[in-house]
Amino acid sequence: MGQDHAATDESPDESPDGVPVGAAAAQLGVTPSTLRSWGTRYGLVPSLRTAGGHRRYSAADLELLGSVQAQVRAGTAPAAAAAAVTGRDQAPGEATARRRRGAGPGGRVLAVPGSDPATRGLARSAGQLDLDGAEDTILRSLRERGVVRSWDEMLRPVLVAAGRRWADTGEGIEVEHLVSEAALGALRRRRAELPRPAGGRPVLLASAPDDQHTLTLHALALGLAERGRPAQVLGAQVPVATLATVARRTRPSAVFVSCTVPGAVDPATLAAALPRTRPATLVVVGGAGWPTELVPALRRAAGLGEALALLTATDQSRP
Repeated sequence: MGQDHAATDESPDESPDGVPVGAAAAQLGVTPSTLRSWGTRYGLVPSLRTAGGHRRYSAADLELLGSVQAQVRAGTAPAAAAAAVTGRDQAPGEATARRRRGAGPGGRVLAVPGSDPATRGLARSAGQLDLDGAEDTILRSLRERGVVRSWDEMLRPVLVAAGRRWADTGEGIEVEHLVSEAALGALRRRRAELPRPAGGRPVLLASAPDDQHTLTLHALALGLAERGRPAQVLGAQVPVATLATVARRTRPSAVFVSCTVPGAVDPATLAAALPRTRPATLVVVGGAGWPTELVPALRRAAGLGEALALLTATDQSRP
């Protein structure tokens, strides 16, 4: 940010009304390059200039940019957010920018270096916002490679690429959402194709309180079905008390709790709330939201394959 600031600020003796790009970016929680990109693509440029010709954002400019940023954070594409706030059907410069990026009206290329053709196909469908095409691509991979390889070799790389674009540019959140939705549909379709596991105690799959992510849960449910093991997906934002109640009623062979939100659940509280059994019910946790130190009753899984290995190592036959 220091370089951005130095490149755009006037000398100290120039002090016009208005805010320079570095300060405006910090106030909005974006990078200076993002603000410049919004200016080029959507016409969201500063309306003031210093005597030396340096651009400055007025209070009205910042209010408008704040409205755009609020919509972007809520999941709206930046182009759509800018159009909604400014009242333009298409923001200035966006059509030219799309042509330069080599994208059609529906999206842009999502780069996934070193990926195989199937993964590049998913990235292409995602960049074009082709939900059906993306879902069909994922489903084919699930049928041919199984869920663990599809997760590690296709889904995670594309989701990481989409997340990196969002972090770098403030754009592309719609692509990440589309891939997640397509993956969810494909995981459910593939699980419905497999024989229903006959009997046995289920594995409970839940997300921590305040955690809305469920994709990992459905991937695990499919992985368990591939191995002939029953699973019960409880979904997002499951209170610890609710999880404990379901565990008492179903007597699961194991429990998995996903947490991507730091501090969403205390490991000791989770371990204490679950019913006591002999032998103890295996509790596996995964996700970046868990603290480094866990209580002994919990087992951490570093990835989908490791989680499945732990969850399927339990004995279903014991009462």
